[in-house]
Amino acid sequence: MARFASTRAPIINPISRSGDVRPPQPMQMKSAGVTTNAGAAADAVSVGSIYSAMRESAPKYDQIASTGARLRAEEKITAMKAEADMHSAGINAAATVEAAKEQAKGMEAQASATKTGGIMSAVGGIASAAIPLMMSDESTKHTIDSIDDALETLRNLKPVTFFYKEEFSGSPERMHHGFIAQEYQKVMPDATYYDETIGKLCIDTGDLIALLVRANQQLETRLTYLEAKQALQAV
Repeated sequence: MARFASTRAPIINPISRSGDVRPPQPMQMKSAGVTTNAGAAADAVSVGSIYSAMRESAPKYDQIASTGARLRAEEKITAMKAEADMHSAGINAAATVEAAKEQAKGMEAQASATKTGGIMSAVGGIASAAIPLMMSDESTKHTIDSIDDALETLRNLKPVTFFYKEEFSGSPERMHHGFIAQEYQKVMPDATYYDETIGKLCIDTGDLIALLVRANQQLETRLTYLEAKQALQAV
């Protein structure tokens, strides 16, 4: 019987005579005359990817520095604004305190004037009293007549001394010289008025100035006449 040649492929990694198994050798491929190593190429690609990922995940120090500078600037601005607000609040508080003091002084003065029952018991009273005193120009007046007999008017007035009640004065122990409005009104009705702010009858003593001046002129005239008459009798 004829013997045929064996067609089995040769063993790539035959067992050595000593019985050790040789590890498989990397396969080398030839392409266009260039020999490449597939494992080395894979390792190179893997390392490049790792470094690229590390660069992407690495901290952005320039951005961190910029953000830190911005935050410090914002913090400084906030602190300066807070300090300015505190100063402003302090100024406003001081102004409020001063305004309250001035208001208290005004209220105290008004209360004192109200207790005394004078014409300056309220702001309205002050204004109404000041206007006649200031407006003395002839162009502001009409029906101007001379005072013929001031002595008669003064003779009918009843000056008195008095003390204000405690609820109407801060110094009830002080004695005053003046008039009773109800009696004053009988002689000088136009110089008497009702103050609605205090609900009391008040007088305007400013009119007395003209009466006193005229009365002094009358007395001086009479005195001059008497002196002249006495001098003639002595001749």
